[in-house]
Amino acid sequence: MDWTAFCALFSCVSLVSSSKLHPRVTVDTGITRFSFENNISLMKLGDASSDKIIWVGGQSVLYSISPTQGSKPLQVNVPPFQNENKDSNSSPRSLRFSVLQEGADGNVLFICSSFDGNSECCNLTSSYSLTDCFTSENYEPDINEPSLLVGNMLYFTKRDKGLYRINNNKKYNIWPQTNEEEQTYLKLVAGKGQHKDKVYSFFTEKHKSEDESELWIPRVSQSCMDDNGGSKSLLQSSWTSMIYSRLFCGKGYEFTKMIDVATLETDNDIKVYALFRNYWNISAVCVYNMTEISSIFTSSEFNSRSVPDNHRPGTCGTDSTALSPEVLGFMKDRPEMKDWVMPENGPLLFTHRHYTHIQVDRVRGHTVLLLSLESGGVHKVLENPLFVIAEYLPFQHETHITSMLLDASERRLYVSSSHEVVQIDLQTCQAYGDQCNECRLSRDPYCGWDGLRCTSRAKFPALDILNCNKPEAAPSKTEVESESTVIHVSPSSKHFLLCPKTSHHAEYRWYRGETLEECVHSKQSCLYLIHSMNETHEGHYRCESTEEGYTQTLRQYTLSMSRSDGLRLAPLLLMLTACHGLLASF
Repeated sequence: MDWTAFCALFSCVSLVSSSKLHPRVTVDTGITRFSFENNISLMKLGDASSDKIIWVGGQSVLYSISPTQGSKPLQVNVPPFQNENKDSNSSPRSLRFSVLQEGADGNVLFICSSFDGNSECCNLTSSYSLTDCFTSENYEPDINEPSLLVGNMLYFTKRDKGLYRINNNKKYNIWPQTNEEEQTYLKLVAGKGQHKDKVYSFFTEKHKSEDESELWIPRVSQSCMDDNGGSKSLLQSSWTSMIYSRLFCGKGYEFTKMIDVATLETDNDIKVYALFRNYWNISAVCVYNMTEISSIFTSSEFNSRSVPDNHRPGTCGTDSTALSPEVLGFMKDRPEMKDWVMPENGPLLFTHRHYTHIQVDRVRGHTVLLLSLESGGVHKVLENPLFVIAEYLPFQHETHITSMLLDASERRLYVSSSHEVVQIDLQTCQAYGDQCNECRLSRDPYCGWDGLRCTSRAKFPALDILNCNKPEAAPSKTEVESESTVIHVSPSSKHFLLCPKTSHHAEYRWYRGETLEECVHSKQSCLYLIHSMNETHEGHYRCESTEEGYTQTLRQYTLSMSRSDGLRLAPLLLMLTACHGLLASF
């Protein structure tokens, strides 16, 4: 990349590189951990939202967890899968889950088990019995790959291969064409409204440039759900409607390494939130909408010069098996649109952050991003204006998060590691403090001030609290008059006064009387250090925090020096007495 582009990127980043991009508070409450046996490798989270149950699939074991059952996961005894082509005397196959999807038509789950390159898929009923099973030969999904169930049709992807489609009627099975590029699939999305007959694949593709350097290109493809493949001579049982477009994310410099994709449904559209990362440890989120993506596929010209005249490639509703050799030959070359898909606005930039997963929620008119860190933490981020509300610490040690699932109706986020699932309550409003201004400064749309406390049950979110001095905000005060704690310190001894940091965005100061004193900062505290206690250190101390014009007193102390030799020697005499008794016992 040339220096002009680098300077443009640096200029763009400097505009947003402020304290607002660091989490305001750290939250380790409202967390429930579900631990699994050491030999269980968690691979995917599934959601049966009608029952508020989270399904966790391992290599050959299925668990369910719910907020009401405590911290112990419940193992689900799934009946053994049986290949219908085998006779009844055949022994049941061992489970190896490859697909876990939310059920439909009264079923709690749609699951697939793979074996010897084949798969068997069934609906799991509320009584944990299997029904509507079918076997698909030569199809073996991977549980870590995106999948999508539309009616009785299963769409799934395989790394470096592409998009597949199977159901209980083998006649409609579709598989991708041969592909030479390295691909990573991130999300499958079913169209909505007038585009409900289409399925969209979001993936990133690796290319080598002319100087042999590797370049990742973010793409989206559109396919028709009624695609039945081509003729017997060309593209039989392969996609004949799949067309491609490139996603753009950048400002001054393009972000190309797409890491994860989440969607948010609105009344008339679907918004797509794509997480990117670049070489300089900068993460970015770009937002697209499906209406614009569909418009690109409908109206943009193709990069190719030899576009068929009698049929626009990618058009749905036609008999794909009857398409002309000219059209099928054009589709075989992976046709790509000339226009790129542009984001709604500029990218949301996060300096020096390696985010790995993204989920998106809409809360009382505000959009919240949930972004996982490589360390195992999770950031709760307000989209507009960009503001990192909090960092959750779901795990007791640093770990790699393998997946994230949002239960939007219950305001809970689930994150998994290799042996643990953690439920995070996104409405832990008490973590922000018990004052109106503390609640307001959180900017958390899940929370608000109800006149007594910061709570999720408040009428208006914290972002909409304009003035905490209004009568309805009582009993909140703009300054907390904390009681002074009296401390006696021995002469010439070391001592420190501790003041907790309630917000990482606030400024902290120590005062002795009205004299400003030095604050020694640690991660969670502001300290006042006394290296050798004497009479000059006696007096009143207070620690204040100031954030956006709001000042409050967090701690007050009164220090006095112990002048009695007896008081100073008492701890030493007690220790000598204890040592003498211990030696006597030997």
